[in-house]
Amino acid sequence: MFVGIDFGTSNSSIALYEGEKLSLFELDPHNQNPYVLPSFTYINRDHDVMVGAKAIETYLEEETGRRPVWETRNLGEVEITVAGAGSSPIIYMQDINVEIDVAANGRLLQSIKTGLRDAKYEGTQIFDRFYTVEELIAILLTQLREKCEQTIHRKVEDVVLGRPVKFSDDPVIDARAQQKIYDAARLAGFKNIVFELEPIGGAYLYHQNQKQRENVIVFDFGGGTLDMTVIEVGGTTTPKTIATQGVLLGGDDLTAVLMQRLFQHFGEGSHMPDGLPFPAHVFAMLYSWQNMIELSRPKYADIFSQARTGSDPLGIQRLETLVNEKLGFKLFRELESAKIKLSTDYMTTLSFFENELSFKELVLRTHFEKLIREELEMVDKALDELMLKSGLKPDQIQAVLRTGGSSEVPIFIERLSERFGIDRIKEINPFTTIVGGLALKGYELSKN
Repeated sequence: MFVGIDFGTSNSSIALYEGEKLSLFELDPHNQNPYVLPSFTYINRDHDVMVGAKAIETYLEEETGRRPVWETRNLGEVEITVAGAGSSPIIYMQDINVEIDVAANGRLLQSIKTGLRDAKYEGTQIFDRFYTVEELIAILLTQLREKCEQTIHRKVEDVVLGRPVKFSDDPVIDARAQQKIYDAARLAGFKNIVFELEPIGGAYLYHQNQKQRENVIVFDFGGGTLDMTVIEVGGTTTPKTIATQGVLLGGDDLTAVLMQRLFQHFGEGSHMPDGLPFPAHVFAMLYSWQNMIELSRPKYADIFSQARTGSDPLGIQRLETLVNEKLGFKLFRELESAKIKLSTDYMTTLSFFENELSFKELVLRTHFEKLIREELEMVDKALDELMLKSGLKPDQIQAVLRTGGSSEVPIFIERLSERFGIDRIKEINPFTTIVGGLALKGYELSKN
């Protein structure tokens, strides 16, 4: 008995198909959609673990608004070996010191799946324990498995796991990422693990309802990646994959770009007292709420102190409040909400009022579309490459099935409509289609 699991950058879900009915399971009673588990993990000092909406809620209660207290801790000496001028290496001992936020109550982990793009990412230190990336993924997969088992009163050990078309442009890193998810699934209690590309999973439910054979494109634009496939579906034969294309671009990236609209409130374009520009690398760290926290470290205190007597003291004060009060995650939630609103409205007001940080910013859909011009070009290029691989012309595509939160962005719908015709663009449910298709694939495997 195979279940299907869609382990997503933003949300995860599990489904079971047994021939007549597709079953989804209640995963998170705290979430607006209880059948979806937000892919968040919060681990506190006692290594108690919370996932989903509860993880977010606990982080906001325990960490947001709290000033970090950085202390330097000595981890001891390590032996370092470097090549010498001659044949003998040079060996010396060096003290290792690290800065630790000693007042932290816990760590919130988001977008663990995206971390697999990094060949060097093995995991993270949380207080006195190192968690491997496999362990962190296994926490979420275990929650999915256990919630399913509690409902069906049977053990679940077989799984069809969705994966993006590519984790990385480097095939070695891509293979490594899949292996880490495989190992995580084993840690989570699964024994028989099969992978399927997420967009192919997305075509399976559509395939069930089509009497005639069709060429369709699945346009799956999730939180971490854009995955596309041209696939032949319908009729009584198995779906046939014609071409696939993956883009390392997701909804998280679009939200980060929207942050650029707010730089003007945080000292963008300002100058230090000596007339030099405020360091640009500081703004580069504002594209991620996790990196914002790094700006609260003591080494940045002198930069901020000098900048307060520069050309934009109010902007620098806002920036200091943002990073020192750990408000980045809360701000990014507002950015995400604004991005979603712009999919239905032509404008929205981005308001933020926390402690000494307050501003209002009117954001038009056209502003957002200008900010994501590079991302639009990436998507256009990927569609060109997909069609070239398929050997098909646009009029040979009968339907474009769009799914995932970022497929709701109007400019992407417009681009698809220009290529294939608005009548062929169809929306499929992002919360059931991928995972449901993976469950259908599992049902086929269980019969063989």
